[in-house]
Amino acid sequence: MKKSFIILLIIFLSSIVLISNGCQSTNNAIKESKPEFYDKAISQFPEYDSKILKKSPEEYLTKEGIFSLILNQAINYYNQAVSNEDIDLLIQAGEMFYYVYANIGSNVAEMYLNKIREYKQKKIVEYTNIALKYEKNKDIITAASYWGKILKIDPNNKQAKEFFAKNNETIKKEIQKYLENAKKLLENQRFDEAEKLYKTVLLFDPKNVEAQNGIQKVKEEKEKAALNYFNKGKEAFEKKDYNSAQKFFKLALDLGYDKKAIKNYLDKIEIILNIEKYYQSCLDAYNKKEFFVAEDFAKKVINLDPNYKDIKDLYEKIKKGIEDTLLAWYNQAVELYNQKAYDKALELFQKIAKYNPNYKDIQNYIQMCNAKLQALSGSSSSGSG
Repeated sequence: MKKSFIILLIIFLSSIVLISNGCQSTNNAIKESKPEFYDKAISQFPEYDSKILKKSPEEYLTKEGIFSLILNQAINYYNQAVSNEDIDLLIQAGEMFYYVYANIGSNVAEMYLNKIREYKQKKIVEYTNIALKYEKNKDIITAASYWGKILKIDPNNKQAKEFFAKNNETIKKEIQKYLENAKKLLENQRFDEAEKLYKTVLLFDPKNVEAQNGIQKVKEEKEKAALNYFNKGKEAFEKKDYNSAQKFFKLALDLGYDKKAIKNYLDKIEIILNIEKYYQSCLDAYNKKEFFVAEDFAKKVINLDPNYKDIKDLYEKIKKGIEDTLLAWYNQAVELYNQKAYDKALELFQKIAKYNPNYKDIQNYIQMCNAKLQALSGSSSSGSG
C-alpha cells in the first residue's frame, strides 16, 4: 500500500511538472489552444490586463495549494472507504493524510488521522466479536475472513495470528477450493465473482501469489472483454444495427471501458432510436388526420435533427392540416353562435384558443358567448322568480 501511495504521489507531482513545462507558452500559443475563450475573455472583461494570460498554471499553485489537492483527494477516499467498508482505501487515505500533516501540519489532516484511528479500533472490536462467534459455531472459514480483515487493519494483532496458526491446515484446503472456483469463474467471464474470491483468499493469506496473479488476470481479461464488446458495438453501429450496438456498448461500460468513448456513441444511438420512433409516430398521426398530435412529434424530430428524412415537408403538411382544422372549427362555431347555440359555440372557440389564442376574432366571440349565456342565465332566474 505504501508503494502504491508513493507511485500515486510521483504521478501527481510529475503531472505538475508536465503542466509547468507545457504551459511555458506565449500569448499566441494560448490563442491556438482555446481561441474562442481567449478572445471572449479579453472582450468581456477588458478591465483585466491580457498579459495575465501569458502566465502558466503553476504560477498560481503554492506549496500549500499542492498539499490541498492531496488533502481533498484523501477526504474523498476516506468517505468512499467508510461508506463501503473498504479497508485498503482507508489505509491509502490515511497515508495521504499522514503525508500532508507531516509536511504542513494541517489541522484537517490531523482530524482525519484521528478519525481513521478511531474507525480502525471500532472495526477491530466489531470484527473480533463476529469472528469469535463464527469460530464458536465451528465455521472456521467465515471466521477466517474476519480475522483476515483484522490483520489488514492491524498486522500484529495477536488473536488473529493465533487463529491462523491454529487453523492453518483447514484454511489451506479451503484456499485451494476458492482458487479453483475463482479460476472457473474467470474462464466464464464472471469477473466480479472471480475477483471477490481471489480477494477473499488474500484475507486468509495476504501473500498468496496465485490470488495476486488471479486479480491481475481478472483485470486483464476484463479489459479484453470490454474492448471486444466496444469493437462489436462499433461494428453494429456502422451497420446501423443500433439496438445491438447499444447492447454491446452498455456491456463494455459495465466492464469499465472508457465512459467518454462510449457516451459519444450511446448519445448518438439514443437520438437515432428516438428520432425514428418520433418520426413514425408523427407519420402515423398525420395519416389518421390527428394533426395536433402529429405536430408534437414533428417538433421532437426537428429538435433532434431538422433535416431528418422528409420532416420539413411533412411538418408543412401538418401545419396546413391544422390550419384547415382550425378554420373548420371556427366556421362551425360562428354558425352555432348565429343559431344562438352559445354554449356549443363557446366550447369550440375555447378549443381553438387552446392552440392559438389569437386566431382571428375568437376572443371577441368568447366574450360575446359568455355575455349571452350570462344574460340568458339571468333572464331564466328572474322568470322562475
